[in-house]
Amino acid sequence: MDREDLRPGVRARLLLDWYWLSAARGRRAEAAAGYQTVIELAAAEDLGELRSEALLEAGILARNDGRLPDAEELLVRAGEVAVQQEDWLRAGQVLAQRAAVAHQGYQFLPARERLAELAEVLGRCPPSDRTDQLRADLCHRVAVSARIARDFDLARESLVEARDRYAALGRRVGAANAERELGAVLDQVGDTTGARQAYERAFVQYLRAGRPLGAAHAARRLGQMRLLDVPEDPDAAGYARRRFEQALRLGDGEPGNRLGCEFFLARLDRLTGDLDAAEARLAALPYDDFPNPRDLSQVALEWAMVSLDRGDRASAIDLLNQAVLPLDADRDPSAASIAHYHLAYQLILDDQVEAARDHSVIAFTLAEKAGRRLAAPDDRENFYQDQRQTYILAMHCAARAGDGRTAFAVATAARAEAVSAFVQTGARLSEDLRELVDAIVLAGDSPELPELYRRLDRAATAELRRAVTPQPAGLAETVAALPPGGHALILDVLEDETTICNRVWLPPDGTPRVDEVRLSDELRAWLDRYHAAEPGTAAVAQEAELAALGEAIIPPGLAQVLAAGGQPPLVVSTGGLLGPVPVAAVRVGSRYLAELARIVVVPAITLWTSLRARPTRTGVSFRAYLDPDLPGTQREETLLKEAFPQAQLLCRRDVRPTLAEADGLGGMLLSVHGTATSGLGQALLLAPDDPLTAAELLTCRLPEAVLMPACWAARLDLRGAQEPFGLPIAALLAGARWVLAGTVEVSGTRTATLLGAVYRRLAAGLAPVDALRGAQLDYLRRYPNAPVALWAGLTIVGDGFTPATLEAAEPLDAGPGCSGS
Repeated sequence: MDREDLRPGVRARLLLDWYWLSAARGRRAEAAAGYQTVIELAAAEDLGELRSEALLEAGILARNDGRLPDAEELLVRAGEVAVQQEDWLRAGQVLAQRAAVAHQGYQFLPARERLAELAEVLGRCPPSDRTDQLRADLCHRVAVSARIARDFDLARESLVEARDRYAALGRRVGAANAERELGAVLDQVGDTTGARQAYERAFVQYLRAGRPLGAAHAARRLGQMRLLDVPEDPDAAGYARRRFEQALRLGDGEPGNRLGCEFFLARLDRLTGDLDAAEARLAALPYDDFPNPRDLSQVALEWAMVSLDRGDRASAIDLLNQAVLPLDADRDPSAASIAHYHLAYQLILDDQVEAARDHSVIAFTLAEKAGRRLAAPDDRENFYQDQRQTYILAMHCAARAGDGRTAFAVATAARAEAVSAFVQTGARLSEDLRELVDAIVLAGDSPELPELYRRLDRAATAELRRAVTPQPAGLAETVAALPPGGHALILDVLEDETTICNRVWLPPDGTPRVDEVRLSDELRAWLDRYHAAEPGTAAVAQEAELAALGEAIIPPGLAQVLAAGGQPPLVVSTGGLLGPVPVAAVRVGSRYLAELARIVVVPAITLWTSLRARPTRTGVSFRAYLDPDLPGTQREETLLKEAFPQAQLLCRRDVRPTLAEADGLGGMLLSVHGTATSGLGQALLLAPDDPLTAAELLTCRLPEAVLMPACWAARLDLRGAQEPFGLPIAALLAGARWVLAGTVEVSGTRTATLLGAVYRRLAAGLAPVDALRGAQLDYLRRYPNAPVALWAGLTIVGDGFTPATLEAAEPLDAGPGCSGS
């Protein structure tokens, strides 16, 4: 091929193209030697452009072969020549490759520096297809950095842009690279289906482009994903093994691919019970070929898993400590989180509680930092589900160690975070949601309704998440938000085991206490009846169950404080445990909780802190709509007028227009039936065929005081990384500070009597919590054996410690012909 009779420039160009083809066809040693020949020829003949190009191609080849120091040295030289030639396009290409080398070597800070330089150099490049390709390269590399830093939103946006730019230029390899990286991003946020599809597209595109090594990487990733299903799925092991062996064939001995395939085949051997084969593969790995920290950590982690399978926990813990040592959490948070989690898990099983707590906190902190920044609701939920064992372990270790501060941090993570952040801003949801809300109203009972609710949930959550800050309100802010002498009780159950209850008690001194208890199967079954909204659950005698619940959820220290008297304020964060339960009726010893404390509830304590941080608003006028067909309505109307003679009674047709602009009012009352559904479909029935849904409330403008003493309206449904939409939360988002609502079935003439007592106390200026509590205790004194539904079915959600101004500025009466219309 080499013809010395040609002019130096022509000869160098022919050689360079020939050896590029050699590299593409897998003859890498030949290509490396050939590139060196071209570099020397170009230097001798002062062919600067060809020299920089040859150095660049040699650097790319060295990177693909895993010779990273050689690659960096060649690329630095290429960049120096390009700058001397003022060839800014080549200089940019070099910087893109140097960023790739840094990523491959887990040198993430230098990678970001190279990308910043590349963005600057692009401004000097003339418009051309090659410049457009370099912009696509920048998007791709920015995405890699973002994924490593767990900024998954930026990573996905950049990859979509890179893929589209490559496709527009007809660059199939570039598009395949972007698809492969997109698969990695989707995998990390828990979108397994999307990740598999991206890897499969990349695999096909690599083969069509004649790039078997790229196809090998995609095949290896597909095999790695199916490893997660071994041994549960009987087909997974065979699929994974075929993919790894396919990757080995396609990779044709490339060191990085061979190392990865052999490593995952060792893991597959272990998962299928062949520990001897697993150890043999691990021992045969070419350790000298992967000096980077992540690879060393992964191998140590896999050795530890083999030791565990052999029953040798002590050796496993030693190996897991080795897996942690080489990692830098700032540079590689994902790998660090995984290693610290596995170490913490084994340490807690070995009763090394303090050490387990420390490592579990690191794993949790890294996971939460990454998850909290995700803007897309589906990504946040998927990521949390993928990482939830990290949260569970951190809480368990904190409870075992008695570390209340750590428990508080874990208990408040991924719990109503977007609602809480948005409420604290004092903002209201935009009118952009109105179109979806209107579509829901018009849909009626059509089959499209569930999908419309899902879309509204996603759109509303995405808007709320824009208010999420990197750090949530902390312990100090929560303590400061408590009323004088107040306590907080943060309760939740493990999502994977709903009989394990974590309870974090925050007393006025600001030092949280934590412990962990197991609910009996009988108590859990009884609670499940409330969660299922079984009719009549609160209408029967249940003193034994209420006492068992009190013993389970009230820590001994708090029980002693309550028994001492004083009726302190108590903010109960219901979590996933008490959302549908009448908390006031919980028994503490021989007394009800309502007798011992001034209670309000919130789904998450972060929401409480946000409500207390929001400035109070004043308003005038109290407006009410009472369903004329509701039992006890006539009595309730009489008692309402006695308490608030200037209150305006609304016609049904005026309810929605009033709610749309009610933020200047003192309060709003909707005394109607309610539904037991959850989410944005939960509704107040203004009439049997006229539901006012939580979806509609989202875009209303509500006063600080909202009363909806309807059946089920106060039910709170909290799940990790999901927003607890429902009637009370929609009202709080729309401007309410507190909501009085029914947790269970509450309609009837006796409830009307109790409400009359509440109205009378509110009119006298009592705080909502005291107005409700006083009415409940008076009712209990008169009817000491009354079922829970008759006296404890109403609750205050939100900040019920701030008195409300509910009286009208002037007498207002309902117009003629309003009843039920």
